[in-house]
Amino acid sequence: MSPLELHLVRERMVAGVAHRMATMPDVAPYLRGSSRPVALRLIGEVLARCLDALAPGSGLSRGGDALRSLPGEPAAVRAVIARAVGRPAWEQLSGVIGTFDATSQAVRDAAEVLFDCLVDLARPH
Repeated sequence: MSPLELHLVRERMVAGVAHRMATMPDVAPYLRGSSRPVALRLIGEVLARCLDALAPGSGLSRGGDALRSLPGEPAAVRAVIARAVGRPAWEQLSGVIGTFDATSQAVRDAAEVLFDCLVDLARPH
């Protein structure tokens, strides 16, 4: 896949995860108002890291500090994303794995990356 195609895949996945999470009554408020851009940024970074594991060299992730809170961002958003994003993110990843020429090791790496992201998000920064 080209970098543009990967970017579009990530954006569709973010929309899918956000849509799924918006149906969760305890999560939905974090997907509205001023929390929405924070939640979408964090969801996008989690998915970018997983896609980078599936397609090495794609470079979608923004780097090591991208999951850290930015000044002025509510810390509660990180905690909610850490708790709720895992299953919808894996469902989205499962839907695209077949479109990649990914080895079983790459799929395992993507699952490990997802888990590591959830752990990182759950840590206070």
